[in-house]
Amino acid sequence: MSVIIERKIVFFLCRLAVGLLALVLIVGTVIPLLHSNAWWVRIFDFPRVQIALLTGLTLAGYVALRLYGSLGGWDYALAALVGLALVWQLISIAPYTALYPKEMSASRAEDDSNRISLLVFNVLSDNRDVAALRDLIRDTDPDIILLSEPDQWWLEQLDGLEDDYPYTLLQPQDNDYGMLLYSRLKLKDPEVRFLIDPAVPSFRAQVRLRSGSLVTFYGVHPRPPGIERPDEEQDSSREKTAGEEGEDGDRVDSDVRDAELLLIASEVKELGSVPVIVAGDFNDVAWSRTTHQFQRIGGLLDPRVGRGLLNTFDTRSRFLRYPLDYAFASRHFLLAELHRLPDIGSDHFPIFAVFDYNPESLSENDPPQPDAGDAREADEAIEEGKSND
Repeated sequence: MSVIIERKIVFFLCRLAVGLLALVLIVGTVIPLLHSNAWWVRIFDFPRVQIALLTGLTLAGYVALRLYGSLGGWDYALAALVGLALVWQLISIAPYTALYPKEMSASRAEDDSNRISLLVFNVLSDNRDVAALRDLIRDTDPDIILLSEPDQWWLEQLDGLEDDYPYTLLQPQDNDYGMLLYSRLKLKDPEVRFLIDPAVPSFRAQVRLRSGSLVTFYGVHPRPPGIERPDEEQDSSREKTAGEEGEDGDRVDSDVRDAELLLIASEVKELGSVPVIVAGDFNDVAWSRTTHQFQRIGGLLDPRVGRGLLNTFDTRSRFLRYPLDYAFASRHFLLAELHRLPDIGSDHFPIFAVFDYNPESLSENDPPQPDAGDAREADEAIEEGKSND
């Protein structure tokens, strides 16, 4: 075989490989635009940064191919579509860069009587490095500690924490959805609630700041889309379908997660002018349709906007990392600090946030405004989540 023929074959194979990658990235960009709660649709919400990086490399691949040979019409068509996909992905993630205007203004207050600091951390139920967590609590000295995924072992190992954090809300569970709340600030009317999923708790309490002001606090950790259904739910699903496999198999769709988040957002809206903080492992990315709708309905600010991604999951992969853990706040607050803390043994990084309650900040912060159909869509999503649970 001549050298010329070999080069033509190699060039064709390179065009084919780049073309196939382009098709995958185009489909991966389009799928999240579908108005569907199916898990295989919603998981494409997550890798926008990764898809943006790969689309950029694909465009570079087309440029390199053009330098070494001629391209066909389908090559240029795919390159154009990949370019559009890149623009769309960059638009989606641009708010979570330092180049974008900040959604929550920075605090300049010196008085800490209206300040509240939070440590938000998914401990990973089978993680056993409790000493690292205790060290982190000592170093950060937060007012409130919200832990996701703790079981009874974690509760026992954290025995004595109540000496410094006398106000607690404790719901350890063995299904990876337990939560523990420790606070040095007084809690009023603390409650554990099972809003949508009877196996997944959420917290609500009023927190009394040092100044005496009350802040409504929500702690959340809904199920993510795409995970395997618990055995008992699989059995129930099979009974309902007379032994036939469901359309989405034995994996969890996003309807229950979305319903819980939108139900909380609706509650926040009903509270009116009350200062609110919602924190926890949302199992959703900041740029998803659900999280944006959650913010718009609740009028909640994301301190990440204009400051950075602060990816918290997964500590075990540098490439596949997403922002899943949050502390959203109403427009009554200014941001004093926001940090992603070091890896301490979980698959999540801890998040540390410090907010200043300042009623005068209402004029400084401009929360997302609800769209015309948000309330109706939220009601439909909540009803769907309740019926599908």
